Amino acid sequence: MPGTRFLALFLAMVPLTLTACADEPREEAPAPVETAPVYPAADGGTATGRFEISSADSGAVIVQEVLADGTYRNMQDGEIVETGTWETPERGLFCTSSNGQTSCDEESIAPDGTWISVNVEDPAVRWIIRRLAETSEPPAA
Repeated sequence: MPGTRFLALFLAMVPLTLTACADEPREEAPAPVETAPVYPAADGGTATGRFEISSADSGAVIVQEVLADGTYRNMQDGEIVETGTWETPERGLFCTSSNGQTSCDEESIAPDGTWISVNVEDPAVRWIIRRLAETSEPPAA
């Protein structure tokens, strides 16, 4: 019977076909991208936003915009004076990188709602930080 012979041949080929399919390389799922945790600012709010940073020593006042994309920009008298990236490697520590230099500051909250930022490498470098209210103005270019 020709039909029986065909069926026998077909059944004999099924395991070979399945084996061939199993040997094909499979695309691996991409590894999940690990992102560093973002700790809150010293005031308990988000690490992002607009901040007034002032120095008691020099009287300098900087407005810092910390953006959710991991970048920041410092402005003085309406002009951008520094840009770079930021991270919060641990609670109470805020680090910036700009022009190949990294600087980290320990931050602690003061009773008046401002906080003190002290440079890890040079504790004499201290800033007073105050969160600014968000505005409807677009961020500086």
